[in-house]
Amino acid sequence: MLDFLKTNAQLVIMLLVWVFCGIINQFFAVGVVTVCVLLMKQKGMYKEMMIGFLFILIMGDNRQSEALYAATAKNIYIVLLALFYFLDRKSFNFRNDYFKPFIPFFIFAFFALSQAPMINFNNSAMKTLSYVLLLSVVPALFIKCFRLYGPQFLKDVIYFYGCIFLTGVLLIPVMPDMVFLVGRYSGIYGNPNGIGIASTVLFLLIFITNKKFPGLLSANDQRLMYLLIVLAILLSVSRNTMVSLMIFLLFARFYEMSMLAGFVILLVAIMAYELINNNIVQIVNALGLGKYLRAEAIEDGSGRALAWHVAWKEIQTKFYMGAGFAFDEWFFYENRHWLMQKGHQGGVHNSWLAMWMNTGVIGLLLFVIGLLRSFAKAISRSPLSLPIMFAVLFSASFEAWLMGSLNPFHVVFVLLMTVILNDDQFSEEQEKTSIVPVS
Repeated sequence: MLDFLKTNAQLVIMLLVWVFCGIINQFFAVGVVTVCVLLMKQKGMYKEMMIGFLFILIMGDNRQSEALYAATAKNIYIVLLALFYFLDRKSFNFRNDYFKPFIPFFIFAFFALSQAPMINFNNSAMKTLSYVLLLSVVPALFIKCFRLYGPQFLKDVIYFYGCIFLTGVLLIPVMPDMVFLVGRYSGIYGNPNGIGIASTVLFLLIFITNKKFPGLLSANDQRLMYLLIVLAILLSVSRNTMVSLMIFLLFARFYEMSMLAGFVILLVAIMAYELINNNIVQIVNALGLGKYLRAEAIEDGSGRALAWHVAWKEIQTKFYMGAGFAFDEWFFYENRHWLMQKGHQGGVHNSWLAMWMNTGVIGLLLFVIGLLRSFAKAISRSPLSLPIMFAVLFSASFEAWLMGSLNPFHVVFVLLMTVILNDDQFSEEQEKTSIVPVS
């Protein structure tokens, strides 16, 4: 990680300047970020440009007032990335297929805008566009970085996230109010659930990177990264993350042995699910973890049951078409007062219900089909794709992060899938690095 800071000192200084500018003035910070992105493109600094984008998305999730600039900057950032991609085709003359299974979903999502409330229409249209750009433009820029820098790009991205996680830990004794929310650790992210999701997708990215490029990360680097992730999970008490990663590790072990063994353990897990689900509180208390895992809130999912009930009731009025992107956010914000009185804060906490509210059952089915088609292709390249799918489907069922376009979690999932689906794009750089990918 120290080597990353030394080698990328210019990038680190630039990111710190963005933070400093945000403290001074939000509009000034947006202008500085915009100028920096244009300069990076002019100088062909694609790696720095992409890590800068990841950083802005993290800042956009941060709840501190000094990071408010990122909410505007990330919208400008992705538009600039799209312009670079579409206007400079010579630099992107390679295959980029990730978005293709989602094309029917994109078309219907724009069609669903006709159902959006007028008061939320502009926001809905922007969210729809940003979602399309995330799944079409961003994978192409990741591939560009793969071709330019090879596996080193992944190494730098992982170290970047290591610095983000380490910064959160270092701030605990200095600024505890900044990294804790209602007694739970949130780090640099906006809330404890946020750093939980970030831990999930980062763990998956590190795991698949080690499998694809053994030797890229040293043993000490791996220990440090996993230590930071485990520490974040324990401090945030993210039950969703704990279960998601247990699902992944369990299935990964069997699917690496054989597809048949993985299928058998899947059937066993399905049969055991109902038994465990009906007795989860008793099991947690018997293990002596009732207080730590907030057993009293498990049955209603920390208020999620109410949110799901409310979302399902609203879905009945817009069952087939939905009400446009970001309708779930607008609806829960409009009803926040009485929901808070009943013990719920936040949104729908379920990617599938959020998708259903926004694009109706038609849009939900089109999205799920696109996602499953992507995983089907990924399975042919890595047996770990199925365990990743199980973990992601579970995680997305308790948080709406897969519905979001410019949150700091979905973009890491896109990077993860791009690595699996496009490892052949590393070929030019691999001749220089002698790191050979394995499935």
